[in-house]
Amino acid sequence: MTRNSILRTVKSSQPLRQAGRSLAAQWHRVTDRPVADIRARRIAAVPLTFGSLVLLTFFHGAALHHAGERLVWLAGGIRADVPLALVAARLPLSMFVPAPDLPFLGALVQVAVVFALAERVLGAGHTIAVALLTTLAATLAVRLLSHLSPGHPLGLPADEALALDTGPSAAVVGLLICVAWKCRSPVLLTGTVAAMVLEVAVVPNIASRGHLVGITAALVYAAATRSRPAATA
Repeated sequence: MTRNSILRTVKSSQPLRQAGRSLAAQWHRVTDRPVADIRARRIAAVPLTFGSLVLLTFFHGAALHHAGERLVWLAGGIRADVPLALVAARLPLSMFVPAPDLPFLGALVQVAVVFALAERVLGAGHTIAVALLTTLAATLAVRLLSHLSPGHPLGLPADEALALDTGPSAAVVGLLICVAWKCRSPVLLTGTVAAMVLEVAVVPNIASRGHLVGITAALVYAAATRSRPAATA
């Protein structure tokens, strides 16, 4: 190999190395501090996340039994035909009620990872605010879309109009957006948005539309609070 060809090879690999360094830096900004805090303090570092996992497990177990299923519905069941006053009362617990299209293990992993990251990066107060805001926005949007005809570009399929609108996924997506915003991680932010847009194209159901609305609400919240970016680890 000639000297010129070696130089060309080195130059052509520089953008890849720069991209790799950028990805590594973003990864460390997002994960280093939360992981160190959790290793040092265990459950005490993420009490909100631990409580969320307990609720998720409780409602999953209760929903497996007839009497428990009724209790789960009364505590956090939401559909498009539920009166708004009941929606407001059930909204906080609806995040932990089993979702139709999300297996229990998937919900458990989502909450354990994303809620823990958010609790350490954003703080418990902002984590609760974002989770509630994104869940509320997704719920209200689904209620509006359910009134559109199935043939409308934004309308829901007929079998989805009265499906359960529960689970933590809208909150998880919104929290990912806010964590990415504060940690200055455009890869995580754009990757989350791109994945949710693809989801709507592939699976046009209540959950996918709710995720997009959750992203919008989270971006508005992040911009409105103007949180100071986290320091580089």
